Amino acid sequence: DAAGSAGLGPGEAVALSTLSSEFLDQVFTVKEAEKALKMKGGRLRKLLFDLAESRWIERIERGKYLLIPLEAGPGASYGTHPFIYARKLANPYYIGFASALNYYGMTEQVSRITYIVTTKQKKPLRFHAQRYQFVRLDGKRFFGFEEEWLGRVTFRISDREKTVVDCLFMPGYSGGISEVAKALKEKLDIGKLCGYALGMEDMATVKRLGYLLDKLGADRAAMKKLLPKVGGGYCLLDTAGPKTGTRNKKWKVIENIDMNGFGAES
Repeated sequence: DAAGSAGLGPGEAVALSTLSSEFLDQVFTVKEAEKALKMKGGRLRKLLFDLAESRWIERIERGKYLLIPLEAGPGASYGTHPFIYARKLANPYYIGFASALNYYGMTEQVSRITYIVTTKQKKPLRFHAQRYQFVRLDGKRFFGFEEEWLGRVTFRISDREKTVVDCLFMPGYSGGISEVAKALKEKLDIGKLCGYALGMEDMATVKRLGYLLDKLGADRAAMKKLLPKVGGGYCLLDTAGPKTGTRNKKWKVIENIDMNGFGAES
């Protein structure tokens, strides 16, 4: 019985029970609590403060809380999947970049950073051992995501093709171009990849994708959509690499990292 636990009165126990049954993902905002508890203002703030002080809930950031599982016990360690928190940390949002590569098994790299794509600027957040990095994309580039299930709740994540294209657009959040290159060896829809790359309205993304697909010996018909769009100056293959390298005239890409070993299977 929650009411019998130290530091929890009958009113708090009812509120905690209501919150627990309402939010299966264990994460809620103050506005959601107002609606669920039919309570607002100073009264609600005091309730949430008291529950946090008694370690029944934990503050993630301003206006957002985590329900600590009853089975965790006092002082016990507990955790929730980072993607569950991500659902409430930005709106709109989707999980992307290296986090999505990892989710789909397209990279072996494991990171303590969860990348959350959104259309608004937001500073990084650290909660427990995880860092949440918010990557802002313009509204015109905010597309190509889907819903996936995690336990009893859903979260938004870029689909496989958009994950790759986003990583080509901002390689710094991908773990490097070599990781994106590995992902391109997976079963992907080349037509969709090319369509997404063109939809980003970014020349460097088109050039990098075309270059890598060419190295892989991918479907020529699909790549014909990309080549006519290539123009202007050269772009770096990997933004984290040196500023110099072999110049690929076809795709206008500076090969500034070693791509030996990457390409069509012999």
